[in-house]
This record gives sequence, structure tokens and C-alpha cells, in this order.
Amino acid sequence: MTNVLDKVSKTSIYLLVFLLPLFFLPWTTNVLDFNKQFLLIFLVFLSLGCWLLKSLTEGKISLNLSTFNIPVAIYLFVLSMATLFSAYKYASFWGLPLTISSAFLTIFGFVLFYFLLMNVFKKEETFGLLIVLVLSGFLTALFGVLQIFNIIPLSYNTIGAANSLSVFIACLLPLVLSIFFISKKFIKFLISIIGLVMLGLLFLVNFWVAWVLLLIGSASLLIFGIAKKDIFNGKKINLLILLLILGLFFGIFRIQIPFAPSIPLEVAPSQSASLSIAGATLKSHMPGSLMFGSGPGTFVYDYSQFKSETINQTAFWGVRFGSGASDILDKLATTGILGLVSFLGILIMFIWLGLKAITGKKQDVLGLGIFSAWLTVVAGIFLYPTNMSLGFLFWIFTSVFIALQASQLKTWEIKPSSLASVGISFLFLFILICGLGLFVFAGQRYAAEIRYRQGISAFQRGDNLAAGQALFKAISYVNGKQDNYWRDIAQVNLFRISEELQKPDVSAEKITPLVSDAINAAKRATDAGPNNVANYTIRGFVYRQIIGLVEGVEDWAIKSYEKALILEPTNPYIYTELGRVYLAKEDTEKARDQFQKALELKSDYAPAHFQMAAIYISEGKQDEAIEKMKIAIASAPFDTGLLFQLGILYYQEEMLDQAKIEFEKAVSLQENYSNARYFLGLIYDKQGDRAGAIAQFEKIAEMNPDNEEVENILVNLRAGRGALEGIEEVELIEEKPEEQL
Repeated sequence: MTNVLDKVSKTSIYLLVFLLPLFFLPWTTNVLDFNKQFLLIFLVFLSLGCWLLKSLTEGKISLNLSTFNIPVAIYLFVLSMATLFSAYKYASFWGLPLTISSAFLTIFGFVLFYFLLMNVFKKEETFGLLIVLVLSGFLTALFGVLQIFNIIPLSYNTIGAANSLSVFIACLLPLVLSIFFISKKFIKFLISIIGLVMLGLLFLVNFWVAWVLLLIGSASLLIFGIAKKDIFNGKKINLLILLLILGLFFGIFRIQIPFAPSIPLEVAPSQSASLSIAGATLKSHMPGSLMFGSGPGTFVYDYSQFKSETINQTAFWGVRFGSGASDILDKLATTGILGLVSFLGILIMFIWLGLKAITGKKQDVLGLGIFSAWLTVVAGIFLYPTNMSLGFLFWIFTSVFIALQASQLKTWEIKPSSLASVGISFLFLFILICGLGLFVFAGQRYAAEIRYRQGISAFQRGDNLAAGQALFKAISYVNGKQDNYWRDIAQVNLFRISEELQKPDVSAEKITPLVSDAINAAKRATDAGPNNVANYTIRGFVYRQIIGLVEGVEDWAIKSYEKALILEPTNPYIYTELGRVYLAKEDTEKARDQFQKALELKSDYAPAHFQMAAIYISEGKQDEAIEKMKIAIASAPFDTGLLFQLGILYYQEEMLDQAKIEFEKAVSLQENYSNARYFLGLIYDKQGDRAGAIAQFEKIAEMNPDNEEVENILVNLRAGRGALEGIEEVELIEEKPEEQL
């Protein structure tokens, strides 16, 4: 029994090391880190349970009492306190819908992995783990190469973005080099193939951070290797110098590689912007923010609230970044001073132990390779945001290196009926119960994510009823704790309301429940995530959309948007939405003020210019309205709606040539734009181009076969009469643009 339990415990860890970099499943919206977290928790708890049961069975328990355990335990405790004080406790614990790699559950799983590797594996067995890791890294790199060349038609690799993959591989290469140096013959040949594939991927992606990390890893191997002249010979030194040169040229000087495949651009806040946001977060008035930050994984909240308004002058003004420029700055913002200091304590303790080990008499190439790989990962923490796979590298290199040092193993006998036996039995049952409970909750969350993805797919197919049912099922699995589920339910209900209002037999009995569900879902979103600006913008949007259906809803919308502005004061969209609510209340002056504030934040914000034009139109200032519309179109030249509205203004002013230009632009951008074709046909008719007018209305008739007015216009045109002769009322074709959650 003890042998079986020992094998299951170790096999679980082997599987985790091999599978985690490669693992993904397509059944959830987050195909990578969410599934990797589930795999991590399942395998570490399986390993832990078997190890404890083995200890009970053989009547003794052995623990590695390394002094390094102390900073690890302190860091985990601080992280638990940061989760307790978090702006969104549920998401800080689980990760989803925020950043999974920074969640308490993820770090807890990594710490358990560290504990198990230290206590389950013997020194000589850790080398096998490293070989498994290298093999997994090789398959990950190979998969990434095939994906880059579209041989595997996926939009992602098994690590994340292409840059993340290159960083992951760069962190592995010092370990690969050290194994290459100590291997012989056939194994050396295989390791060289693995190294070349990994290096080839770095060339394909050509991400400067990855090259800098390779430079750091190679320099570490070279410096500590030269310090012990018996470690490296000339060939090894030459290889390391070559890698140093590559890292220098492509990392520091950022040389571009001709004919390299196109890699999607990855954008993140700058280091200075991330530091500024972190500093503002620590100074905020949230409880515990100075000591514990905003909570694990909540950088997106910090970014929304404290980003500079200069970002509005870029193409990324509407993007809410979930992480900053580097993981270390994310830790400062989300876990506070204590979180940063406790993590730095781990780094300092490891460096002290590492330098002590590799400068001692027993220095070996493998230990040096692990230490260099660890330094590379730490450098990555200071230069790049992390994910599950990158975080895993930190903990496995830490665990293996500490396990290889002088053992501080202490063994206690567990005598039958003794206090120790009772204590271990109780601990085993406690962990078993906690593990089973965790699996139940994690399983519910996994089922919820599957349902959520089904709901999104149904919505994209246009089946709003099925989408709503799937989303309600998803939210029931997580007891209403995930705000993004509620947000999407609210939006789906708005679409269902729109569908019902378009039906000829529309009735209050069908509309009222949908309105109630939309309002309730929007409110539940803000209850679940009260510090998420997205929840309040959706709540305000829901209220604005049902103006006229529910009395007094304008005031609810105003309160929602005002709360959103507290959470994201530099967003021109929120000011514009607030102004639209004031317009609905016929408070033109307050609306004008809001639109003006939006334009102060973003001078080229087209929707605000459009709304200002609408105010000028209501005041009879057509010239001012036209000028505003021109500014709006200059900011958004491909917005067919703006082109159409400017065309209408010109048409009303009898400026037919100018109107024709705008309608023709709109039609060229959106071929099925019936309303633009309608007025374009009328202009052609007025200017004597009857054939052009007939062509426009024939196209409209194809898209709207049941529209009697269009048929009557065609009859007039074909008979040589004016398009609107005998037609008293002009009814525009209803546009149905595609919209997505």
C-alpha cells in the first residue's frame, strides 16, 4: 500500500510538470489559465492526500524543515490577508473573472507543489522532474512554431500570447544548456535538438524581453562557471558567449529579423505608468490598500481608476488592461507593501542560499543551471506580466534547487493510538474534506464556464432566448458571485426586449418580465462586483435603453453613471452616456456640460461631437451642427452612422451634392445600408439621374421585400414620375446592425 501511495503521489507531480505548460481545453472562454489552474489544484491535492495516507500507513512522517519555508509561509499568509481585504474577494480567491495566475488559489496550489516536491521526492529523483519539464517545454515550443506558421490553425499557443511563449522558453534555456553540458552522446544530441528548436522560436517571435532574459541566463551561467574553472571548458564558454551576443543584439539593440513571420502586437501599460498606478492604489482610501493593495488579480480596477488621461489620445483609450508592465508592479498594486516585501523576502532568501550553494565546494553544472534559470525567471517578473505557466517555472525552479541542498529532513514516528497518530489522522481527514469541498466548488465553476461559453455561442448565432437560459444556468452554479455573468444576462435581455418591440403583436405581458430581468441582472452585477466600473456602465446603459418603458429610470441611470465616473474618471464614454440621459430628460444644459467634459478628455471623441451636433440641430443651428459632424467624421472616418447623419443634415439644407458624397461613402463602406441608399436614390432622382435612382431602390427592395413604400417609389420612377409623387409619408428602413456582448 505504501508503495502504491508513494507512486500515485509522485506520478501526480510528474504529470503536473509535464502537462501544465501544454494543457488547454476549448470548452471554456478562458482556454488556458482557467484549465491549468484546475489541473494544478486537482493533481497537488491528489498527491498531498496520497502522501499523508502513506505516512499514516507506514507509521512515520518526514518533513524538510528548510529555513526557506519561513518566507514562503509568510508570503502565503500576506496573500490571504490581501484576499480578505480585496476589492472583489471572490475573484481574488478563485481568479476568474480577473487574473487567474495571481489568484490566492493559484499561489496556494504552487506552495503546496513546493511543499510536496520538497518532501515527496529524493534528491536523485528531482533530475527526472527537470527532464520531464524540458520535454514539456520542447513540445510547447514545437506547438508554438507550428501555430505561428498556421500549420495548427489556432489563434493561441499553449502558454498565451507569442511573447509569453518566448519568455517561457527563454527562462527554460539556461536549464537546457546545463543539461546539455553534462549529457553524453545520444542524450546530448537530443538535448541539442531541443535547444535549437527553442532558440528557433525566439528568432521567430523576436521579443526583446525574451532576448534580455536569455542574456541574463547565459551571463549567469558564464560568470559563475568561470569562477570555478573546472566547471566549463572552452567550448562551453564559446557557446555561452554566442548566446550572450544574440541576447545583446536582439534584446538590447532590438535588431529586427527580415522576413520573420508576422506576430500579433501585444500592448501593455509602460513601466512608469504601471508604477504610477501602483502608487496611486496604495494611497487610495480603500481599507488596507497601503498594506495589502487592492487584492490579488484586481489590477484592472486600479488601471481604470488611476490611469492617466493622456491614454485617451492613443488608440487604446478604451482598453482596460488586466495587468501592468511587469508582475512585480502588479504585486505592488494588488498585494500592497506587505505583499511586495514578503515576496522580495523569498527572492532575497533564495539568492542568499543559492550563492552559498553554488560558490561552495560541491558546486555542479546542474545546480548552476537551475540557479541561472531561476534568476532568469525572476528577471522576467521584473520585466513582464506573468501567467500560470511562467508562475509555475518560478516555483519548480525554487523547489528543485532547495530540495537539492543540504537536507534538513526530520522524521517522527507515529505510534498507534498516540497523540501524533490522532493528530495526523485528523489532519488527513481535514485535508480530505477541504480537498473534496474545493473540488465540488471548482467543479461547479467549471460547469458554469462551460454553460457561459454555450450562452455566448448562442448569442453570436442570434438565439437570444437560448443565450439567456445558458447564462442563467451558469450563474446558478456560482451562486450569483460572478459579475460578468450578470452583465451579459442584462445585455441579452435588452436584445430580447428589442426583438419583442419589433413584433406586430407586442404586449406588456412579454415586455415587463424582460425589463425586470434586465434591471435585476444589472443590479446583481454591481452587487457582485461593486468596484468594477464595467458593472456600473452596463447598469447605466440598461436604464438608458428602457427610458420610456419604466417611469423615473433616468435618475437611476444618472446615479449609475456617476458611480462609474468615480471608478473611472478619465473615460469620455461615461460622460457622453451621462449626457445622453440628460438629453432624454430634456435638460440640454447639463447634457452639453457632460459632452464638453468628454471632449476635454478626448478632443476627437466622435460620439460626443455627434451629440453636440444633435443639440445644435434641436436649437435650429444647422451650420454649427454640420461643423460638429465634420469633426466627428474626421475622428471616425469609417463610421457609417456618422456619414449618414451628416448626409441628412446636408439634405435638409438642400445641399444635395454634399449630401450625395456622404451617402455614397456610407454605401461604399456598408453595402446593405438601406437608409443611406434611400436618400441617395432620392438625390439621384432630384438631379435627374433616374437610372441611378432606380438602381438604388431596386437594391433596397431586394433587402426589404415587404416594404410597400419602396415598391411605390419604383413604380413612380419607372413611369417617369418623381420618386415621392403621391407618397405622403416617408418611413425609413429599420437598420439592424450586428452587435456583440
